[in-house]
Amino acid sequence: MTYPTEHLMDLAVLAGATTEAQELKRILREGRELYHRGLEEMQAEATRECSDLAEQEIAERFQRLEAPWLAGSTRKEVISMLAFHRWDSTPAAIAFGFIAQHAARHGVSAIPEQ
Repeated sequence: MTYPTEHLMDLAVLAGATTEAQELKRILREGRELYHRGLEEMQAEATRECSDLAEQEIAERFQRLEAPWLAGSTRKEVISMLAFHRWDSTPAAIAFGFIAQHAARHGVSAIPEQ
């Protein structure tokens, strides 16, 4: 997961140094792609880690993260939530959050206006 992390950190620095809408859109678009790539890598890692674990062991990992457990969730859904909660606290995810917030303060969003 090194590449998305390093690159997102670099993009956060670039974003913080500009208020130009087109540049922020480019940074946001690139950052969003890297964010999702990193999340996919975390998902694959969590799936591998949990492949031989019993339900109780997965629940214990979830509790350590203090993540909300949704009643009725399938094993696959729980592992996906576990991966997301892990990813969400990484420097890469935090850097993307900064990029998105900075862009939003300057009227730029990853979601086109209707």
